[in-house]
Formats: sequence, C-alpha cells, structure tokens
Amino acid sequence: MKPFHMQKGASLTLSALLIGTLVLPTYGCAEAGVDQTITQQQETDHAKTKDAIDKAAASENIPGVIFAVKKGMDFWSYASGEANIESKKPMEADYSFRIGSITKSFVGVVALQLAGEKKLSLDDSVEKWLPGVVQGNGYDGNKITIRQLLNHTSGVADYLDGELKESLLSNSTQTLTVEQLISRALKHKPTTGGYSNTNTVLMKLIIQKVTGETYTEQIQKRIIDPLQLKDTRLPGGSTSLPEKSPNGYFNNAGTLMDMTDLNPSFADAAGGMISTAKDLTTFFSALLGGKLLTPEMQKEMMTTATTPHGKFGLGIQEVTLPNGSTIWGHQGGIPGFTNFAGGTKDGEHVIAMSINVLEGAVPHMENIQMTEFSGQAKQPSTPDQAAQKHGEEVKHFIDEKAKIEDIPGIVAAGLRDGEYWSYAAGVANLEDKSPIETHFTFRIGSVTKAFVATLVLQLAQEKKLNLDDSVEKWLPGVVKGNGYDGNKITIRQLLNQTSGIASYTSTDMRYATSFPQYTVDDLVRMGLAKPPVFQPGAGWDYSNTNTVLAGLVIQKVTGETYDVQMKKRILDPLQMTDTSFSGSNPKIPGQHATGYNMNQAGKLYDFTEYNPSWANAAGEMISTGKDLTTFFSALLGGKLLNDEMMKQMTTGVESPFGKYGLGLYEVTLPNGKTYWGHGGGIHGFETLAGGTLGGKDILVTNINAVGPEPVIANNAIFEKEFSH
Repeated sequence: MKPFHMQKGASLTLSALLIGTLVLPTYGCAEAGVDQTITQQQETDHAKTKDAIDKAAASENIPGVIFAVKKGMDFWSYASGEANIESKKPMEADYSFRIGSITKSFVGVVALQLAGEKKLSLDDSVEKWLPGVVQGNGYDGNKITIRQLLNHTSGVADYLDGELKESLLSNSTQTLTVEQLISRALKHKPTTGGYSNTNTVLMKLIIQKVTGETYTEQIQKRIIDPLQLKDTRLPGGSTSLPEKSPNGYFNNAGTLMDMTDLNPSFADAAGGMISTAKDLTTFFSALLGGKLLTPEMQKEMMTTATTPHGKFGLGIQEVTLPNGSTIWGHQGGIPGFTNFAGGTKDGEHVIAMSINVLEGAVPHMENIQMTEFSGQAKQPSTPDQAAQKHGEEVKHFIDEKAKIEDIPGIVAAGLRDGEYWSYAAGVANLEDKSPIETHFTFRIGSVTKAFVATLVLQLAQEKKLNLDDSVEKWLPGVVKGNGYDGNKITIRQLLNQTSGIASYTSTDMRYATSFPQYTVDDLVRMGLAKPPVFQPGAGWDYSNTNTVLAGLVIQKVTGETYDVQMKKRILDPLQMTDTSFSGSNPKIPGQHATGYNMNQAGKLYDFTEYNPSWANAAGEMISTGKDLTTFFSALLGGKLLNDEMMKQMTTGVESPFGKYGLGLYEVTLPNGKTYWGHGGGIHGFETLAGGTLGGKDILVTNINAVGPEPVIANNAIFEKEFSH
C-alpha cells in the first residue's frame, strides 16, 4: 500500500497557490461519461494513458486522479486512486473539484467576447474603466492595458504574497473582499512582469463595469449555459464542495493535510471556480475549436508574450512538452487540487485532469500529458538527427530566454554523450549591447560548495577524517554557546545542511551596494550570533556558515587553506586554468560580462566589482562554462571520488531543491529523469551546473544578473536539455 501521512491543523507553507504551469495520476476504476459507454476499442486506444494515470495514483502522497479526454466525437474518462485517504473511498471520474487558475481562461473568454463586440478594446487602459483604482506606489493605470492584464505583462504585483498565504493556512475559511485583495497587491511595488492573480481580479471588475453585471453572471450567460456545463459553478465564498467530490489535500513536506473546506474568496476570479473533467473538456474543445470567439479574437488569444512562467496568451498558455508536443490550456493549483485542462490548437484533442493534492503533483501530470499527446510530436528518424534537432531546440530555447527582461545574457556549455558544446546569447553589457561570449569567466557563487564537499570527501576517502566526526573534534571551542554545541554537529551535517547552524548571510547583504572586508572568523561569528534554526539533524536549512566551517575543517586536517588544497587536488590535475578564488579581490580575471544585481525595487544595476570576502568557501570561486563542465564530468564520472564516497555524496535528505546530498542536490524532472548539481547565486551572476551520473551528460548555465527571472531561466534550460 502506498504511504500516506495524515495531519490536521498544522502550520504549513504554500508555494503553489493559484499558479499557472503544467501536470498528471493512479489506482483503479474506469468510468464512462454520463452519456457514453466505454468500448473495448477505447480501452485499447487509451491503454498507455490509463497506465500513466495508474502509475501516478500509486505514487507516494498522490491520493487520486481524475482524467477525461475528448478526441473528435470520442469521449473517454477514467479515475484512479482515492477520493478520501482515511475512508479509502475510491476516486470517480465524474467528481467535481476546485479548478484554481483554469478560472482565468473563462474570464479571458468573456473579456475577448466583449472586445469582439466592440464593447471594450484590448488596448484600453485600466484607468479608463477603473478610474483611480490602480494608482500610487509606482502604479499608473493609464499605462496598463487590458491586454497586459490577460497576458500577465502588466507589472501589477500579486496579492497572494507570503503573508496572505500564511494567513490562509491558519484560517482557511476567512472571507476576503476584492478591495482587500487589490489593496494588498498595490502595497507592493510594481514587478518587472510575471504571473499575478491581481490581473484577473482587475479584469473581473472591468467586465462588471462594461456590462453592468457581475463576472459570475456573464460567465453563466456566455459560457456555462450555452455549452450546458451542468457541473460548473462559481461558489463565491462558500466553503463547501458538491456532494460528489473528493477530499482535497495539501502536501506539507510529506504530510497530507485535508484542505477540503476552503473559502475560495481569496481566489476570486483568479481561481474560484468548481467544475468536472467532462465540463472542462467541453469548454476547451469549444474554445480551441473556435466556437466561442471570432477568428480575430481567437488570433488575439493565441498571440503570446514570454514571461518567467512561460508563454501566455490572453487567458491561456502555450505549453511545449519535453517531447516536443505543443498544447494550449491552463493549469490550476489551489489548496486541495492540482489541475490542467487544454489540448491541441484546433481543439480536436483536449484533456482535463485533476489530482486531489497541491504540491508534488506537477511531474505526474506532465507525464500523463506526454503520454496522451505522444503522437503529436514528429520524431527524428535516427539518433544523430534526434541529437542535432535537440541541440538546435536548446539553442533556440536559450535565445528566447535571453529576450526576457532582466536577463542580459546567457552562457551555456556542457557535454552531450561525451561531446563538448557551448553557446551564448544576449548581451554582456546593457549599455553598449556588446555580445556575451562562451569563454567568459564569471562568479559561480554556491557552486563552490560542490568543490568544497569533494575535498572533504577525498579526505574521508583517505581516512584523514570521518564524515561522522564532530565539528568539535576538529574545531574545538569554535561552535559553542548561544544554543550551539559542536560535539553534537557532524561534518556530514555541515555538508548536507542539516546542522541547524544559522547562515551568516542576510537580506541586507543581498541588497548591498558595497562590502567591507570580512575574515573567516567574522563570518563564523556572524552565523553563531543567531540562534540555531533547529537541533542538529532535526531539519534542513541552507546555511553558508556550514560550508565556511567545512573549509576550516579542511585547513585543520591538512594544514593548508581549502583553496590551496583545491588547487592541488582538483584544479591542477583537471587543468582548470580559468578557475580561481576571489579572496578580497573585487575584480574578475579574464574576459567577463558586466554583472547586474537587482535592488529592492526590482531594477538591475551594475555590481560587477565589490569585495567578495564575505563569500569565502560558501561561494567565492570564479570559473568558466568549460572548466565547470570538466569538473562535473570528472566528479559525476567517478574520477575524483571512489564508489563509496560517491554513494555518500549522492545520499540525499529532503530539501526544497530536491534530494540534497553532500554538496550536491538531485533534481527530478517531469519526465522522471534526474540530474545532480548545484546552483550559485551571487551579486552579478546566477549559475547552475550539474549533470547525470556517469559524467557523459553535463550542463552549465550562467546569467550575468540575479533575480527571479535568471533562476527560472536556468532551471528551464536544464529541464529542456535533460528532458529528451
């Protein structure tokens, strides 16, 4: 039996409320549509999708899955797993569920219909329809259009911030008004563009202003009634689901919490609707098939803008799956449920699915999507053609990412089946627009931690230390007081971030414009001045103090500083001639791009040169794409550590990054493939480096700016590279 850990009333952190990306499901009862009988032919046609659904539903912490597909005139639905993990009530295919951000597609259709009827223009300003509503704190509704609300390029901040998420978790039945939601959003400064639930709430108010009716009434008249969506409704502030519904859960670090009773007023027009898989296939079949919009408005809907969350049209997303298939639709995440609905551009092949848990469901959903749409992408005829096509696709993908605002340039390098490649796109300097080059050096930030961990493991391999030695053994008296006891903290816990030692870094450092000189003792003292985050081994928390202490352990064991040992043991043997240590030197050696930091207002500024002594063993190194490729190929290929130490390095603990081992973490992609690596963000540069075990497939990406967009872009490029 698959394991479930059930808990009620605990505190948790929501990171996926009302988001818009993609997903898949499990166990076993097929169910026909209301007016359709499943034939033997359908069972044969849908066997692979059924298997993918069953596999998802059998996965840990995935209660159940609902799935429906409409292909031409053929309709098939299926459910697997459990609707209630306590009673073991089986999931049913005709159950209703909260659809989250799929609601945005319904709102988008109403807006586009009104534009088609000339009752508004997509290029009308928000100020025209909502005078005075979006003003102040850097906002000007005169400069924001309806089009920008629908494709998430308005720059209006999301009202669903961390504070509101925590509030919802402690009181999930509270009622929030539209005015409260908008007011919360406008307290934040404008963003540089990105997914925002506030956009759709504002669109709802515009619909009301234009028509004199609520958006609920307009959706009912224009979509629900004409399409006979009998099980689709807008619940307002009602906390209840229809009788024929599953329980909805939230996955809080492996513990499922029942979130069925939820007041969706916080979601409002951005995510409050309830529907069924059958109704959603009917809706998207009509929408993508051109039955709800004029040809002109259909074209507008599918004209996309590239955002940090992907390509957004007007109320709809364009999604390219790892297998090359392109589908159109929308994801919907809301406490209790993760959903997707959409299909091919012509509406001939549409799906809808729901998994009754938020957090951890997206990879399963994407696997089901790829299975269902596996025939859509044309496959190359030979492995060589496939590799060449993949390489061109990755380059094009990097080109597109380099066009995103706040991403000046991108350097990428790596190995594909042992063959080295490199590519660069964008600019090295935002002012003179000089091109970025593949051979440029850059600060690698916390990728340094992978090097330090390798040194420690080499010393363990040579029996010069033991990973379970206490910190006190090697650094007597250093980790003492203020709740700390170095006798209870091991070297292993320093490397896998489970020591509980607080990080010396802070938000003030993140937004600094200059740095003083720090010694190693200064950094350790700053970390230990903060109380422990938890008792040793009782949790996971990313702390730069851990790696600085590991550097001191290396020095105590060997009699040489960690950088001297690194040069002897790794850099010189691997001939990594362009890799160096910053120390206190503000300059970056060799040819390099300008590095841009992001201030609290979300603006980039030149911060290439500064005293980097604060980074030390936690992040001071400088390298190139080629050198990092060499290192990770050697490391993951078993050339730097023996089998036992590689096993130790790749034995991970749960973390927000994935399985965090000793100086490396494992990322599992939506297609099930994994890679081991480490990210490194430091003022001016964002790096991600790693690859597959064996060392034949490696990727290094570096962007000469920091901020949310570079992090998202690096992760997306890795997913693109390793999802083939």
